[in-house]
Amino acid sequence: MSPSNSEDDRLPCGVGVDTLLTQVAEHAPPRDPAHQRSCPHCRAALAELADLWAPVTKLAAEDVRAPAGLLQEVMAQIRELSRNAWHAVLTDPTGQTRIAARVVGAVARLAAESVPHVSVAFGGGRPETRAGQSPSLTEIAGAAGEPATDVGVAGCHVIIDVQIAVDYGVPIAHVAQAVRSRIVEHLVAHTGLITREVNVIVIDVLPSLR
Repeated sequence: MSPSNSEDDRLPCGVGVDTLLTQVAEHAPPRDPAHQRSCPHCRAALAELADLWAPVTKLAAEDVRAPAGLLQEVMAQIRELSRNAWHAVLTDPTGQTRIAARVVGAVARLAAESVPHVSVAFGGGRPETRAGQSPSLTEIAGAAGEPATDVGVAGCHVIIDVQIAVDYGVPIAHVAQAVRSRIVEHLVAHTGLITREVNVIVIDVLPSLR
């Protein structure tokens, strides 16, 4: 495996695909653990790379000759990750389906907002301010341009980081779990993608008018 330093082989966060492939292939620790923990692009790519590299790892553990062209085929698929950095990709014998990360985010946002007592979820959009109330923490974050969610896609794998606000008085942990489950269900049903992580961050509590 000969690493490439091409700028074309980098994820949206700037990390090279070869760096992550080395981590997967050699079971090495991440070069920047803090970045990797907070970056959905890296985590989605690692999930996809682990699946793509699995046949090579399996054959390496056996006393057999690898089929001709296997490594080249795997590396070609790995190179495609950086070329489809903003799209999830589903492949079948009849062709390829590319789903934009913003579409994945829209599906997840609608799923999260369908959970009772979730007043705000996703998208950088700001909630309506209720009459007589000061802007919420969520509105302030949105006004500052701080993203409410982050979506990482790589191949057929998806990582979702979502910030939400919930109504006061409800069990926050239960609502967060419901959001997590609903997002996974909707992404499977509507996109067919594999959701590896849904991380829910509750950033605000709002008075319930329901």
